[in-house]
Amino acid sequence: MGLTFFGLTSEYKLEVHKVLFTLGYYSNGAFTHTEIYNMPIYLRTFYLKQLEEAKKEEAEAVQSVTKKGRTNSKR
Repeated sequence: MGLTFFGLTSEYKLEVHKVLFTLGYYSNGAFTHTEIYNMPIYLRTFYLKQLEEAKKEEAEAVQSVTKKGRTNSKR
């Protein structure tokens, strides 16, 4: 990412908007776009990491139940 004299690079803006979308979409209405946009970066980062962890745990739980179901159906 190169330095710019005026403002942010296009790449950085894209990354910011990806975070805004992700938090807004997957928070199930917990945050509005304006709230996320005006949120301090450290809080945005915190909530994004919490969301990633929660989704990972959710996927692992689904996988565990699916495996368990397959094992039980073979008996």
